[in-house]
Amino acid sequence: RRMEMAAWCIGAAQRALDMMREYAPQRKTFGHKLSERQSIQWWVADGAAKIHAARLMAYDCAWKIDQGRDVRTEISMIKFYATEMAQEIIDNAMQCFGAMGMTKEMPLHLFAGRIRNMRIYDGPSEVHRMVVARNLMDTRP
Repeated sequence: RRMEMAAWCIGAAQRALDMMREYAPQRKTFGHKLSERQSIQWWVADGAAKIHAARLMAYDCAWKIDQGRDVRTEISMIKFYATEMAQEIIDNAMQCFGAMGMTKEMPLHLFAGRIRNMRIYDGPSEVHRMVVARNLMDTRP
């Protein structure tokens, strides 16, 4: 289930990033394209890097599952990383689109709601961080 959530998050984040990349060169504010603004450039660059990292984490975890290995640590890492990564990128895309990013005409509000819920069900991020730390430091009671 957590691998499935990671895939959903990666897909939604990629779609939001693609929407930003398409829209930013078209929209002008105060005489400049959004794509010329450093904050938008950084959102795109950071988003691309984080999606890439999440995708590689998911591939690694899936490979280990196929090998029959214990992936409790990796699956917890991908659960909190992918959900938080997607929420950040979708939020940036909504900000990039301004008021239009909040409307039902755009898929961003739907992505945001789904991803926010994913951060809670099947274990919130805080619990998964605790699991990762416990496994890495072997601090089981």
